[in-house]
Amino acid sequence: MIQKPRGTQDLFLNEINEIIELETILKTIAKNYNFQEIRTPIFEAKELFVRSVGTTSDVVSKEMYEFVDKKNRQFVLRPEGTAPVVRALIENKLYAPEFIPFKTFYIGPMFRYERPQVGRNRQFNQFGVEVFGPNNIEQDLELINFAYAITKKIGIEKNIQIDLNFLVTGIRREKYISDLKKYLETFKNLCNDCTQRLSLNPLRVLDCKIDGIKFLDAPNMQKYLNSEDELYFSKIVQKLKESEINVKISSKLVRGLDYYTGLIFEVKYNSEILGSQDTIIAGGRYNNLVSELGGPNMPAAGFALGIERILIILKNLKKDLKTNKGLDLYTIALSEKGMELNYKVLRTLREQNVIVDTDLMNRSFKSAFKQAEKLDAKWIIIFGDEEFTTQKVTLKNQKNGEQIMVDVKDIFEIIQKNK
Repeated sequence: MIQKPRGTQDLFLNEINEIIELETILKTIAKNYNFQEIRTPIFEAKELFVRSVGTTSDVVSKEMYEFVDKKNRQFVLRPEGTAPVVRALIENKLYAPEFIPFKTFYIGPMFRYERPQVGRNRQFNQFGVEVFGPNNIEQDLELINFAYAITKKIGIEKNIQIDLNFLVTGIRREKYISDLKKYLETFKNLCNDCTQRLSLNPLRVLDCKIDGIKFLDAPNMQKYLNSEDELYFSKIVQKLKESEINVKISSKLVRGLDYYTGLIFEVKYNSEILGSQDTIIAGGRYNNLVSELGGPNMPAAGFALGIERILIILKNLKKDLKTNKGLDLYTIALSEKGMELNYKVLRTLREQNVIVDTDLMNRSFKSAFKQAEKLDAKWIIIFGDEEFTTQKVTLKNQKNGEQIMVDVKDIFEIIQKNK
């Protein structure tokens, strides 16, 4: 038997319904913040991610799914969503004044060749937002509040913590990296990844899941900030605390992608449910990425969220996202004429956005009622010869047992009034 690839999932029935409901919530919040959806290709040129994410990142160095097409061009299945959005911005000239600020969001599958574990698959779904143009505290606060609004909407805000850091830049960054490297060289027997990163990109060492806990006394990045960045960062922290959002300054937070500059943040879920994968939302500023990929000098910021990790949390908490539970109506036809009337009613109601299903398996009367219960139908109608002749039907309310005799033409009105 052929099986699905390791690290992938088949999603159906309740699982797919939960994803759809979560995506609906995310899209609604995005529209409340005036973010419009964008859809980019699932595969892109390999160079896009090498230039943006960074050759020393785990994503590029060992996690991308790569392939060569028939013309010997190198492509990859997209491992993250920001670089494709930036590429689309540049290619379609969405940086023109009439589009700025360009506020957009995406939802879709990403692919990374990783060791599958709780909250981490090789194909996973990601929701992300990006904004291009503004470079100020207000925009950064809007993004973090957006992320917090998501946790509040799904009812997990009391168990989250937002870790913040401000990446040092310019000459001060060079000084910090020099001091960090000297500090890290005092450790022996670092893991293979850390050993390589130490010479190529020492900041990545702080992000190590194996040795990261050892570096308690690493140089504090906050002490290397210039006065302007320090003031900027302190104002953001102050504003968030005034909003009673649980924030923590984490000087070793660096994120796993090289394009970040300035403010970065991670929303962590305080529980053992996800194990080491406790970050559910993460992002920050990447003010240089647009220009580095061939576009104009344009500030940008954003964040991404793992759909599957959120669903794991909600399942553990037994939280139900479904806003539309079950069917509005289930119908049972007992005769040929009943089936004719049933067909007409079904077509009419579905055109009016009523969620309705019918028994097409020729079940017994008792089994058909059980199926209606299984599908959580609010109402049941039985169609037979008499209903065909009189054009009147009995609507049975499955919740309270009430029965209402109505004209066929009035079925929709009764269902709508009693929703």
